Amino acid sequence: MDANKSYPVWQFTLEATAITVFFAFIGFYIYSTGINYAARAEASPLLWLHLVWYGALAYLTADFISGLFHFLADNFGNPGTPVLGKIFIVPFREHHVDAKAITRHGFVETNGANCLISLPGLIYIYYASAPVADFTFRFFMAFFFFSIFLTNQIHKWSHMDNPPAAVAFLQRIHLILPPMHHDVHHHAPFDKYYCITNGWLNAPLNSVHFFQTLKRVLTWNFR
Repeated sequence: MDANKSYPVWQFTLEATAITVFFAFIGFYIYSTGINYAARAEASPLLWLHLVWYGALAYLTADFISGLFHFLADNFGNPGTPVLGKIFIVPFREHHVDAKAITRHGFVETNGANCLISLPGLIYIYYASAPVADFTFRFFMAFFFFSIFLTNQIHKWSHMDNPPAAVAFLQRIHLILPPMHHDVHHHAPFDKYYCITNGWLNAPLNSVHFFQTLKRVLTWNFR
């Protein structure tokens, strides 16, 4: 836990619990996938190829959701909002004042909020879906939620001066968010390149002015 007075004990406890429960359910998904793979593969010999496709699609979807959430936290809401403001909005607003602040956050402070926001969907889908009939859907959602979990850690690595060698390699091949790519977001007018899982969608979304248009629409409707 960070020796940070702005990160209270109640928040650390809540987010540490969320991480624990999150990984417990990810374990349930992995176990379910493992024991049911043979039954599905027998009916679909190319199941492994389908899973690669679903994994890539889930990773891309997580990138879009990371950008949408980042956009909303940067532009809407109030850091003073009880609980939600402290957990979800303050980290993004702080990040624009001190871009290196995220590199001083511990594991729980970095990743707890994403686990917390993912838990309702993660748990509901596990109990609402069938292990065999919904096999690929379960795989997609598990990969999606795990990618969401990785997002803040990837974001943190993109701001580190000397990330671990393996991380730096993944950044260089743009499998995760590269520092120079993310740096575009930190230059005025700070209204583009919000996606922070892998950043693959940043250029396409910016080419159609997606977030700039969305901001104008939301500001017009909720002013």
